[in-house]
Amino acid sequence: MKKTRLSTPRSRALLLAVVAALFTFTTSCDKEEDTASAQPKTVADLIVESNDFTILEAAILQAGQLDAFKNPNLTVFAPNDAAFRASGVADATSLTALTKEQLTGILQYHVLKAAVASSGFPMEKNKAVQTSLSINNQAVVAYVTNGTSGLFINGAKVITPDVKAANGIMHVIDRILLPPPTGSGGSLVGVVQADTSLSLLGVAALRIAAVNPTLAAVLTGTQPYTTFAPTNSAFRALKLSTADTINKVPVTALTAILANHVVAGRLYSNDLTTGEVTAYSTGKLTVTATGTTVTVKSKGLTSPATVTSANRTATNGVVHKIDKVLL
Repeated sequence: MKKTRLSTPRSRALLLAVVAALFTFTTSCDKEEDTASAQPKTVADLIVESNDFTILEAAILQAGQLDAFKNPNLTVFAPNDAAFRASGVADATSLTALTKEQLTGILQYHVLKAAVASSGFPMEKNKAVQTSLSINNQAVVAYVTNGTSGLFINGAKVITPDVKAANGIMHVIDRILLPPPTGSGGSLVGVVQADTSLSLLGVAALRIAAVNPTLAAVLTGTQPYTTFAPTNSAFRALKLSTADTINKVPVTALTAILANHVVAGRLYSNDLTTGEVTAYSTGKLTVTATGTTVTVKSKGLTSPATVTSANRTATNGVVHKIDKVLL
């Protein structure tokens, strides 16, 4: 058997050609991989790959909405993990209390069907914008404020604007957004009825509505109002701990009290500045805003009530839960 010789000029040329071809192929593959890795990421990619959005990612996966966050031309107001915790959602396991449909609605409420940079929102207070959520074939709106203090949506502050993605723009916010409830048309009454910690206020409101259609129209109508809603604990502090005890209070007194908790206009927490506001009862309420804390005081209180949970959106206004009844 003859041994193959590679020392001839022809053999060396052939070997060099093979090596050159392999080098060219490898270099071409490397360039393709670099080009692929350089492609801009979708909003879904940014959320999944970041350690700051683990709860949001869990919500998206639980709702089966990952592909929806890859759709083109989106604006996503993305709450980070700190925003979920600030809104009372400690971790991803807390999401299991929500159904797939509930999570889907909440997620869609954070998305606009157009890519809008922060500069694209008008310098306006509480501008209604259509979200991706629709109920009965009607788009549910959120409210954007753009001003010298920054960009806000439903009172949640945009802490990192204009994160560009392949399919739109992401604005990171410091609170989660909850759409109006489906009950009672999503009105102020509907918000109260949907919150078990406001059940005693709900009893009082229904009793008043039965005899005072004017005030009932305020709570269920189309004109925006802001309601400072005393929690059940606030009523219990006045020995009004059950529906029976509330029903024993004269309806005129209940009406006067409830009217003292309602202020004209849609006022999110960023709209509440230190000063006086006039209640529906025509009484004056003193609002004090210090940092992230907002208090409200009526003349019948020795110390102010504190807003314990802010910015619950209704179709006709905003609800802020407070820890005292404004007498």
